Amino acid sequence: MNTATIFFCLFLLTMGIDAAATDSRITDFTIKSTALDGNLIGIKRERNIKVYLPASYQQGKQRYPVIYYFHSLGWSNTKFFEDGKVQRTLDEAIRAGRLKDCILVAGDFTGPGLGSFYSNATSSGRWMDHIIQELIPAIDQRFRTNPSATARAAVGDMIGGYAAIKLTMDYPGLFGSVYAMHPFGTATGETLMQSKPDWRQMNQAKNWKDLESNIYSRVFMLMAQAYLPNPDKPPFYADLMVELKGDQLITNTTHVAMLRDNFLLDSRLPTRAENLRQLHGFKMDWGRYDDNPDHVYANQKFTRMLDDFGVQHQAEEYSGNAWNQYWEGEERFINNVIPFLNRHLAP
Repeated sequence: MNTATIFFCLFLLTMGIDAAATDSRITDFTIKSTALDGNLIGIKRERNIKVYLPASYQQGKQRYPVIYYFHSLGWSNTKFFEDGKVQRTLDEAIRAGRLKDCILVAGDFTGPGLGSFYSNATSSGRWMDHIIQELIPAIDQRFRTNPSATARAAVGDMIGGYAAIKLTMDYPGLFGSVYAMHPFGTATGETLMQSKPDWRQMNQAKNWKDLESNIYSRVFMLMAQAYLPNPDKPPFYADLMVELKGDQLITNTTHVAMLRDNFLLDSRLPTRAENLRQLHGFKMDWGRYDDNPDHVYANQKFTRMLDDFGVQHQAEEYSGNAWNQYWEGEERFINNVIPFLNRHLAP
């Protein structure tokens, strides 16, 4: 091999290294959670965390702001990244100067049934402790992050949007900004909560398969595990708002009150409004044509309540359903979420 050929090969190798260094990447690692130890419903301790690192991360030594994404029921961080669209969207926004270089973290909130309702519970695990005591510290230890609250944003969709708001309500000074995409659980709707599930089915079910015919039965069972846990009541280890007594379905008023107080954000707001007032940016939006109109009514109610308590925020109702405008159609993640994050995330 002559000198010119050797030089050319070395040139190509160098170019390859440079090109690789300019690519963003999705990396992952596992947390063995102690916060989820002792749960009664079969949640695995091992949580597979996925992290988006911008192209510039491999170069230099600067620190980066971090976006924490909280996924909804029936979803996962693997599905979030699997088609490559989220990575391409972030890449294009950063290249175009519409989003400052940042890290995005997608935690693993999957479990039996449809997933997590983001609570601390004896039955379904201490998810909030997992986020606060394990996930965020692990990210700050493993990656070059800016660990200040102003450089940390919480973003989620549907029940993940609920989690984003709840985290900022309960843990002031942890996040500087929050964007909740079509959040669930902000308030009650126009119809009775008890009118949605098949309570007879729920009281008689022995496993998740017994609840497959009614999506509300599955969702409300997860909700009960998170906010009405009962370690002495297998197989789901939860109390219910409506109980089967003989052949009669009877509303348990104590359980109804406990679930409303512990789960719904409007019930928690009076004692936590001051925490939300510390945020540098707060936005929530929702689609007008959700299959469950109660979510629309609840968000309208919650934004007015935020105004009553002097919580500065943006709220927008748009033409769409619970999901189609974020990743399809008008792509609100690109046109709304990204500009919001770019304004409010400290570098």
